[in-house]
Amino acid sequence: MTTPSHGDVGTGGPQKVPLSQLIHLMAEYQKLGTHRQTFLPAPASDTFMRGCGIVAGGFTAVGVICATVGAYPGALAVGLLGLVPASLAFFRGRRNRRHRAARLDLFDVGMTVYRSGEQVAGFRWDSAEVRQQVIPFQNSAHTEYSLRMSGPDGAEAAFDDTLFGDAREWGRAIQSAVTLAQLPRAVAAIDDGATVHFGEIALDLAALYFHSRAYAWEQIQLIDARSGLVRMKVDGNWVSLTPVGQIPNFYIFNELAERLRLAAAAEFAAESAATELADPELSTGTPAAEPDPPTPVVEPKPPTPVIDADPTVDNAPETAAEQQIERPTPAAKGTSKSSTPDLSAASN
Repeated sequence: MTTPSHGDVGTGGPQKVPLSQLIHLMAEYQKLGTHRQTFLPAPASDTFMRGCGIVAGGFTAVGVICATVGAYPGALAVGLLGLVPASLAFFRGRRNRRHRAARLDLFDVGMTVYRSGEQVAGFRWDSAEVRQQVIPFQNSAHTEYSLRMSGPDGAEAAFDDTLFGDAREWGRAIQSAVTLAQLPRAVAAIDDGATVHFGEIALDLAALYFHSRAYAWEQIQLIDARSGLVRMKVDGNWVSLTPVGQIPNFYIFNELAERLRLAAAAEFAAESAATELADPELSTGTPAAEPDPPTPVVEPKPPTPVIDADPTVDNAPETAAEQQIERPTPAAKGTSKSSTPDLSAASN
C-alpha cells in the first residue's frame, strides 16, 4: 500500500502532512508492529559540486577580464562556457536536496520506504517480493546493494546504497526478514507436492523447470549466481538461467534448490550403495571365474612388502566447489512428510 507524501487534510485547503505521521499511519494500516530502526540518506559528497563551482568561477573571472579590455565577444563566449559547470552544480545540488528527504524504516513484520516526491510505500515480510540486482559473496571486496520491493497490493519501491547509508545493515536485515517469514511456507508447499514459482523458474520435488524444460535434481551438480546471472551445472555442462535481479526472493529460491539438490544426491548415493551390497557382481559386470586347477606344492617364499600408493597424489574424486553466497541468516527449518525427501534436514 502507498499513501500520499503530502495531502489535503480536512476542508481547510492543502496542508503539509508530517512525514513521521504518514509513516505511522502506514505502519498502523499494514500492522507492521513495533518500530525497530530508521535509515536516513547517505551523506552526499559535494566534491563534484565544488569542482563545478571552481570551474564556473574561473570562467567568470576570465569573462570579466575580457569585458574589461573590451573583448566583448570573448567575454560572451567564456560566459556561455561557464554556464555548463554552473548548471551541473545546480542540478547536482537539487538532486542532493531530494535525497535528503528520503527515509527507510524497519518494523517487526515489515518496512516502509519514502522518497521525496513519491508516496510512502509499506511492505510486510510475509508477502513482499524483493529483487536484488547483485548477490553478495563472502569473498567480495565491495558489495553493491540495489533492491526493488513489490507487494501483493501493487506497491513498489526501488532504492540502493547510494540513497541510504549503512547499506550492508539494511540489506541483510531485509533479506533475512523476508527469508525467515516465507521460507517455512515454501518448504511445506514443496513437501506437499506443490510447485513453487520464482519468476521464470519453478521448483518441485522432481526437478527445476525453466522455459518449458525440466532438469532433474540428480542431474544438477551446482547452482551459481556470480556476475549477476544464475547458472547451474547439469551433467558437467553449464546452463544459463536468468539474471539474478529477475528472481523474486532469491535467497528462498537458492535455499530450496540446494535442499532439493542435496536430498536427491544423498538418495542416489544410498540407492547405489544398497544395490552394490545386494549384488556384488553387479558392480564389476563380470561373471564369477572358474576355480583354478590344483597346483603343486612348492617351498614358500618370503612375503614381499606391500608398497602404499604415493602419498603425494590426491586420489580423492573432484567435487564441485561450494557456493560462498553471503547468507543473510541461518536457514529456517520446514516440515517434511515421510513419503518425500526431508528438505529441512538437507539444508546446508
